[in-house]
Amino acid sequence: MANSSGRRSFVNKVVVVTGATSGIGLETARRFAATGAKVVGTGRDQERLASLAKELDLALTMDVTDETSVAIATAAILKRYKQVDVLVNNAGIGLFRPWEETDIAAIEKVMAVNFYGAVRVARALLPALIQSGGVLVQVASVAGRRGYAKHTAYCASKHALIGWSESLRHDLAKTDADVVVVCPPAIRTPFFENAGYLTFEADHPGLATMPPVEVANEILKAAMERPDTAILSSRAKLLDALNFVSPVLLRKVQAYK
Repeated sequence: MANSSGRRSFVNKVVVVTGATSGIGLETARRFAATGAKVVGTGRDQERLASLAKELDLALTMDVTDETSVAIATAAILKRYKQVDVLVNNAGIGLFRPWEETDIAAIEKVMAVNFYGAVRVARALLPALIQSGGVLVQVASVAGRRGYAKHTAYCASKHALIGWSESLRHDLAKTDADVVVVCPPAIRTPFFENAGYLTFEADHPGLATMPPVEVANEILKAAMERPDTAILSSRAKLLDALNFVSPVLLRKVQAYK
């Protein structure tokens, strides 16, 4: 329910956050919990899940690439709460290599998590979201709106996620459920290092990365206000607009390597 300012309260609402054991997902889960929501955080790392259970209402094992794992987690959530009001589809992985070093198997691995994994979880919980008039928050990326060097697999997965989400929004037009696509820029986490992109900073001199807590605040805001798309940071918005007006000029501005 929205208040007089149009902002929704999450007190006692059921919020599911995937990939909640670190980075954006962890900060997002904490931010929703601080509003009084009943937050379910999911992930695969058992040690981190045990720690997460001390902060949230529930921490569950979920492998978004495994149909059975998603089904078991979904059943547990619905059995316990009978509803879901917000799903933050955040689980994701990165792969950043030149195209000639990115084979089909590598692309399939990234797509399995970033696209098919997000779709799998969304499909499992959409009936509950439709029933509650809730919101699906898809954590995509600015890399889902334009291309970047050494990002062929990652950009493909995020472009696919955005396209699926925008089409889903049309399918849900006659319901009270909403789909929000959040597009963060580069984040101040070990994401690129963990993905093996050790030259990210050298390839992007002077780039100011966004702290994950700021992304979490923007995700909470997006879930409250439910815009179709939320592009985070003024720089990202400017580059997105420039890409729409003149992709050729943007390539020159960014001096792709």
